[in-house]
This record gives sequence, structure tokens and C-alpha cells, in this order.
Amino acid sequence: MDWRAVRFDWNRARAFLVTAEEGSLSAAARALGMAQPTLGRQVEALQEELGVVLFERAGRGLTLTPSGLELLDHVRAMGEAAGRVSLTAAGQSQSV
Repeated sequence: MDWRAVRFDWNRARAFLVTAEEGSLSAAARALGMAQPTLGRQVEALQEELGVVLFERAGRGLTLTPSGLELLDHVRAMGEAAGRVSLTAAGQSQSV
């Protein structure tokens, strides 16, 4: 894999994923246990890194743009892989 081709912070991708799944920055911030302004800055930074707009305001919530929808499945797969890494590591640490 060419790691130089990855031009975004993976933690910011998590912020995007949780925001997309929760539907608002405040709900996503609660789910992640962080402040809403911090989460908003992470999503904004990801948009700048990728050069795309991921969300549009819809009343008090957010809706995904076509670009956000296109990226969502890929980022969701990253999140599922991260979950499997955590479960595997937890299983190994219990067997030690």
C-alpha cells in the first residue's frame, strides 16, 4: 500500500462516520464523549483535507451531500475494521 496516498486523519474519518450515523454534531459528540465544537472542527478539517463538502444543514440536523454519501460506505468499512482490531486485541490480551 502506498501510505503517501492517504491524505486524511483517520480520527477525523471516525468523526464523520459517527456524525453521519447520529444525524447531528451534538448527538455524535455525545456518542463519542467529546465536546460538540471539537467534533465540528474535526469534521470541518476532514472536509478541507479531502476537498469535499460532506454535510449540508437541514434544520437542526445534517444531511449527507452526494460526496458524503459516496464516502460513507468506505468510512463505515474502516470503522468496522477498527472494531474487529479492538476485539481481536482484547481477546489476545485476555489470553495472556
